[in-house]
Amino acid sequence: MTAPIRFVPRDEEARRRIRESLDETLFVEAGAGTGKTTSLVERIVGLVSTGTTTLDKIVAITFTRAAAAELRDRVRESLELAATGTGLSEAEAIRCRQGVTDLDQASIQTIDGFATSLLREKPLEAGLPPSFDVHDQISADLSFEETWSRWLDGAFEDANLADPLSVAFSLGMTTTHLRELAKRLHESYDRVVGLTLDDVPMPQPSSIALLEDRRTELERLCEYSQKREDDKLYIRVREVLQHLNKTGDTNDDPAAGYRWLKRLPSLKVSRTGRQTDWDDDPDSGENACIAVRKTLEDANADVESDLTTARSWALDEVLRALTSFVAEYAEERKRRGVAEFHDLLVWARDLLRDDIEVRDHFRDRFTHILIDEVQDTDPIQTEIALFLAEEASAATPDEDRPRQWDAVRPEPGKLFVVGDQKQSIYRFRGANVRQMARFQAHLDTEPVRLVQNFRSQRPVLDWVNFLFERMMEGEEQADYHAVAHIWEASTGHALSPRVWSMGDNTGGTHINPVRWDEARNIAALLADIARGDWQVLNEEQSKPGENEVYRKAALSDVCILMPSRTGLPALEVALEDAGVPYRLEGASLVFASQEVNDIVNCMRAIDDPSNQVATVAALRTPAFACSDEDLLRHSLKGGGFDYLTPEGSPDGHVTDSLKELLRFHGERLWASPASLIDRFIRKRLLMATAVDDDRMREQWRRYRFMVEQARAFFGAGGESLRAFLQWIDRQREEGARVSEAPAPEGDEDAVKVMTVHSAKGLEFPIIVLTGLNGPPRFRASEVLFPDDRAGFEARVGSGDSEFKTPGYGELFKKEKALSEQEAVRLLYVATTRARDHLVVSVYRTSKDGA
Repeated sequence: MTAPIRFVPRDEEARRRIRESLDETLFVEAGAGTGKTTSLVERIVGLVSTGTTTLDKIVAITFTRAAAAELRDRVRESLELAATGTGLSEAEAIRCRQGVTDLDQASIQTIDGFATSLLREKPLEAGLPPSFDVHDQISADLSFEETWSRWLDGAFEDANLADPLSVAFSLGMTTTHLRELAKRLHESYDRVVGLTLDDVPMPQPSSIALLEDRRTELERLCEYSQKREDDKLYIRVREVLQHLNKTGDTNDDPAAGYRWLKRLPSLKVSRTGRQTDWDDDPDSGENACIAVRKTLEDANADVESDLTTARSWALDEVLRALTSFVAEYAEERKRRGVAEFHDLLVWARDLLRDDIEVRDHFRDRFTHILIDEVQDTDPIQTEIALFLAEEASAATPDEDRPRQWDAVRPEPGKLFVVGDQKQSIYRFRGANVRQMARFQAHLDTEPVRLVQNFRSQRPVLDWVNFLFERMMEGEEQADYHAVAHIWEASTGHALSPRVWSMGDNTGGTHINPVRWDEARNIAALLADIARGDWQVLNEEQSKPGENEVYRKAALSDVCILMPSRTGLPALEVALEDAGVPYRLEGASLVFASQEVNDIVNCMRAIDDPSNQVATVAALRTPAFACSDEDLLRHSLKGGGFDYLTPEGSPDGHVTDSLKELLRFHGERLWASPASLIDRFIRKRLLMATAVDDDRMREQWRRYRFMVEQARAFFGAGGESLRAFLQWIDRQREEGARVSEAPAPEGDEDAVKVMTVHSAKGLEFPIIVLTGLNGPPRFRASEVLFPDDRAGFEARVGSGDSEFKTPGYGELFKKEKALSEQEAVRLLYVATTRARDHLVVSVYRTSKDGA
């Protein structure tokens, strides 16, 4: 009998090097589906089985808690398998069994979990209380809002901020702008603490005096208007002259001067007035209309220059105050022993950087540092890894040890990193392609490339390689290296694995009809998959290089991916109309769902009786089921929508519903948000009415989600329903960016719907990629940090109320270009989630081209 042929990956030499070259620092580039986690597990098993180290001395850093749990399970499984297999010596098997015992002591964690463990072991050295708390995101949000409110109250009473705030607010800045700047600076406070921003005296508005100098000339030129009060240009000049009579004390108070300039009637008059309605100026021989326009346009240039200077000064002063605020807030958290996610990384980095004794303590403790998903790491995580991996001699004085990461030389073999530049899609968290490239260059080692894909069928990979070899180009883009297939998909079946496209240029110019057409056709496609004969690989019965067995696809094999949630409402309606069961994965999409929106509208109406828009929206939800006809009939009979006085309204369903809102309005005074929402869902029978719906489980999940979010909010210190609703609004505005999706229920034959970010690290037999017809989403942060120099640039407002630092425009262009390049990588991540079938929706408007 012939022994089965063992499949040998195309990159076997690279994999052997990962397993066996344990004294070598390795930087592994692992393409999508090439088994990077497997390579990391094999490295760990090799380190343990050979006696190079023990598991309790290994640090393995992953990106998410789910990935850390999976890695821990796979390490245990691999060690147990190695210990009972035949490929190792008895001594190696004993080491593997000991590794299983040591697993609970292993540092297989997320970066924040690992940083927490370092700080808990050396809190005093880090300047922390012996026992400190770690805030979850909700607690951190609430703490920031409370601290910010206190600071803002004090800022209005601070004499040093009186003039900057007066000028800023008079020129268009708002408290919302202030909060946005503070929030962005807070999120990267380590990059602004210690920066010195110059204290510059308030500039003087010179254009007021220049306008005064032009007063006589303007009054003289007005004499040559033929129509006077019937001429728009004449009226504008008189308005300006009248405003000049109100200069008051602007000469002694620059802030008052800028406020005066902001209220000045517009001096932009290039198209105002007609020359035929004005006589010539005898002094110059020029038509007076032209002379007036030129005078006012010159004055306008002076005024705009003054206002631009004032905005720049006010912004600088505001930023100086805000950087002090975030620095003091960071010190306050450290003093109180209350950490946020970013604090953990900053404090751990600072501890290792500044305290050589502590650095050496952990350097001796951990013999090997392994980092997964290195393309998702930010610079602080790189610093922590390198300080721990430092090669240092005992003879080197502490003062000569490096304090900057790029001066640290790692000990050979101590550092192992694996990732994929092509999957770098977390720029909003500080990760970027250039950081990974700098890290690799610093290690001074050629990357070890894994190119054997174990996930996707040949037709999918051929398409992916063809597309992205052409799309991924440019100095700041990831280098593309093709991956090789393992599954051939050569079945001859009409619905065998392949890449499909659906849709076309609709000929229309508006995106909304296109999205509805797209959603309906996706629903029809899924219904066809459910009742058809689409083929997907049977993984349990298939072996690489030997045989491929296929089975009929189910809806649970399908995942709909979208870059953003813009098209979700249309998609949900279309899936419901077609009777296709589905579930939303990830908070970002759940927050945008109809059920959550209904609960929010109801709670907003309960919280604020004066918000009659929310009241009407609440009445139209399934909680009250008032139809448009009910609402119209109620209104025509003289009924209002103020539920504080429902007795004066006509009897009927709407009135009964308003009385119910009134009852819940009273309950909100003593019930927590979680209790109130839970009681509302139960009393309005929302769970019960979902029983007859094909999407019963999905609706239940969304209702439970809202109760759980409210419970977490209240547990974190939230005190009111209104505060909870405001927090929900912020989650929606910021996209509720979460990287981990909830685990699917195994017995549910339903389509998954996810954002691409949520799907990273996952795979599905069938991917339907939609939402590619919207304009590129780019919203630059209010605060931008350059990669190549210290400092930051900032901007808030727009148009005539825009405040920005001098270098913001240049940095904005760079960020926009980097965002466009990341969009290509996001598409790569989306397409490489597909194992058997990739369906790409190319529905678009005529404006999007062919």
